[in-house]
Amino acid sequence: MEKEEKKRERTMPAEEESGFDIMEWLMHFAAHWYLFIIGLIVAFGLSYMQNRKWLPVYKSTGSVIIDDSRSMMNSAQVMMQGFGIQDAYRNINNQVIMLGSYDLLGRVVDSLPQLEIDYISKGRFKVRNLYAQSPITIHADYISPEAYGILFKLSVDDSDNMVITEEEEVLQAGFKLKGKLGKSLQHNLFFITAQRASGFYGKRDIYFMFRSRESLISDFSSRLRLNYVMEGSSVLEISLASETPARDVDFINKLCEVYLISNLERKNDAAIKTIEFIDEQLASVSESLTTSEDEMTSFRRKNQIIDVGSFSGDLIAKANAYDTEINQLKLKESYLDYLVKYIKTNLQDGSIVAPTNLGVNEPMLMALVQQINELIMKRAELPEKSVFHVKYTREIETVKSAINEIVKNMQVSIDIQRRDLNRRLAVVQQEINQLPAKELEMIEIERRYKMNDSYYTLFLQKRAEAQILKASNTPDNNILDKARVISVTNDGDRPKTTMLFLLLGLVVPAGFVVVKELLNVKVMTVRDVEKYSAFPLIGIIRHTNSVGPYIVGMNPRSSFTEMFRIIRTRVEFITQRKSAITIMVTSSESGDGKTYFSINLAGVYALASQKVLLIDLDIRKPSIHNRLSCCNEKGITNYLAGQCRLEDILVRPEGAEFDFLPAGTVPPNAGELIRSERLSELMTELREHYDFIVVDTSPIGVVADAYAFADISDVNLFIIRSDKSHKQFLRTLTTQLRADNVHHFYSILNDVEMRANSYSRYYSRKYAYGNSRKYGNQEGYGYGYGYGYGYGYGYGYGSTSRKKKKTDGTYFQYYQDDIKDI
Repeated sequence: MEKEEKKRERTMPAEEESGFDIMEWLMHFAAHWYLFIIGLIVAFGLSYMQNRKWLPVYKSTGSVIIDDSRSMMNSAQVMMQGFGIQDAYRNINNQVIMLGSYDLLGRVVDSLPQLEIDYISKGRFKVRNLYAQSPITIHADYISPEAYGILFKLSVDDSDNMVITEEEEVLQAGFKLKGKLGKSLQHNLFFITAQRASGFYGKRDIYFMFRSRESLISDFSSRLRLNYVMEGSSVLEISLASETPARDVDFINKLCEVYLISNLERKNDAAIKTIEFIDEQLASVSESLTTSEDEMTSFRRKNQIIDVGSFSGDLIAKANAYDTEINQLKLKESYLDYLVKYIKTNLQDGSIVAPTNLGVNEPMLMALVQQINELIMKRAELPEKSVFHVKYTREIETVKSAINEIVKNMQVSIDIQRRDLNRRLAVVQQEINQLPAKELEMIEIERRYKMNDSYYTLFLQKRAEAQILKASNTPDNNILDKARVISVTNDGDRPKTTMLFLLLGLVVPAGFVVVKELLNVKVMTVRDVEKYSAFPLIGIIRHTNSVGPYIVGMNPRSSFTEMFRIIRTRVEFITQRKSAITIMVTSSESGDGKTYFSINLAGVYALASQKVLLIDLDIRKPSIHNRLSCCNEKGITNYLAGQCRLEDILVRPEGAEFDFLPAGTVPPNAGELIRSERLSELMTELREHYDFIVVDTSPIGVVADAYAFADISDVNLFIIRSDKSHKQFLRTLTTQLRADNVHHFYSILNDVEMRANSYSRYYSRKYAYGNSRKYGNQEGYGYGYGYGYGYGYGYGYGSTSRKKKKTDGTYFQYYQDDIKDI
């Protein structure tokens, strides 16, 4: 027997250290099947409610083709052309950035005043935006900043009376405004006039909200998607997705329109600035021309001079030629002065006039002007706090310095040319001075007139060229497709929502079961016994609803009795004999069912043998005599004290097939009696007369009486009650017993609820019946204890009570080992 026990003890660590058991958890889940059914029903209901709120999200798209062919022109060609958009604006990647820029979106929002007010309809489940479909339209003359973002409710009756309220209580409590359709309603928050729209009828409640410019820009900017149709193409797809497709279509169409206008404005910017510069110069030249013309006419009329001589004409022609060249230098000098002034004060206003437009053909200056124009446009696209904004600013300052240096050099060069022309003109002027006085005066007047006239004609020619080029400009980009609704983007959301809720309907109950099992501190299953008990498990006893202490004797063919037969067989296998077996029954604490187990174990031995003795050695709190209806005036304690003979205390309970030795009077020195030599002698004597002796002792986890008797018995059965015995206490106690070298201990899992725990039922079949045998309740008995008698222990430990309901409606309360009618 010791060899067999050692063999079992060697296998125990492996059993205790076994890991995750999927079968165990599946059985736990199966035992709580109703939670999963409830979870699925609730999840399906919630998913249905959520899907009722579902609104389709439509995707609206339009497309723009970006003409990047002109970007292949080099800088010199662009400058020689005189006008056009800078290379930075022709870059197709920059076009995407500009199309989604804040300023451009702001221009679009400003162009669509109908976006300023959202009209909303609320149903039981769905909230819809009534863009272009509202039965009531509101014209706002004034909106306070505090009114933006607040949802107002407008109620209208049959008499066109309207009431405006605010339900979210953002404003003061009880906010309420009354008015009439078609009449102005003024409040410190807004001045509005509400009108009927087509399709309006009856009483209607409409919600409306004022949208600020910033909120609209942020809304559309967050939803705006810009993508090329395919890699390498210049066709840009503009798309928006929302529950209000009509609004998105209007916005995309207006965005494309404003984008093309902005593109054309940037192209015309240089031409407009050139024309403005020429007009400024023409204003001053025109005044000088008028003065010289009037002077020449007056002189001719006064002196009756029609023309001068040919020699004088040659001199005048030379002087005019020199004057024309001087005028060209003046034009260049004017441009340089404009350039210096502009880069100092007006860089933020836009592009600089191209130098070729005003006759300045310096290549370095042309390149620098183009470069600074590009840097200005790039910087304008960025916020001031951007790192690249700072970078472009530094580069602009560098280019400005280079332009100033070139301008200084050019001014020096122009000054040299002007001095040379003035010297030549002075020579001609000396020759003219030798002419007669009146002719000389006439030549001077005519020369001034022709000089101003040529200067004026030059400016007119340049302005005409600029106007022609401006009129011939067209946008570089074109609208390929106007916006339209192409698809519903969230069509698969409803099945996903249903699946998500159904998954939660399974996960939540599963999580509850897992947490419940992890937090459960009571032994429930065979798995728990294997994990927390240091003793091998040799049997399982399930619940029974049969009332009475001696169920085995009353139902010898039941499956309940068969469980005891299996334990009897295993005890015989452990002891390696079929008779002369002494069995001690104990437990960790009171209420584990050891007394009930002892009575029925003695009964199952009595079915096979006539020599069976049941001893109530729980002398501190005896209870077997009450359950068997026997007298306890004298018993084993009296015998050990020498107060009676053995024959006087042995009894045969009524209806039982075994003898019974009651505990007797409760002694003051129970521990000493158990350890007395007289008890050992008594057990030796009883072994000679009985084949099987079942001894019910005190709980070994409460008092130490069972320690003394453990070495006397052949097999010690440790009763563990399902749904009562504490896991950690069980582990501590059994580990301590093994450390104390207490041998021959084996575990019995008692009071297993088969219906409530499918896993226990599975293992009970495995342990009690074998994998190939399945027993039913042959007598039709249910599950659950029904002692009907007894008292509880009183060793200073708390007791566990449970209530069960009998079939006749009487409640029984399990109080430790016992049951009482209440």
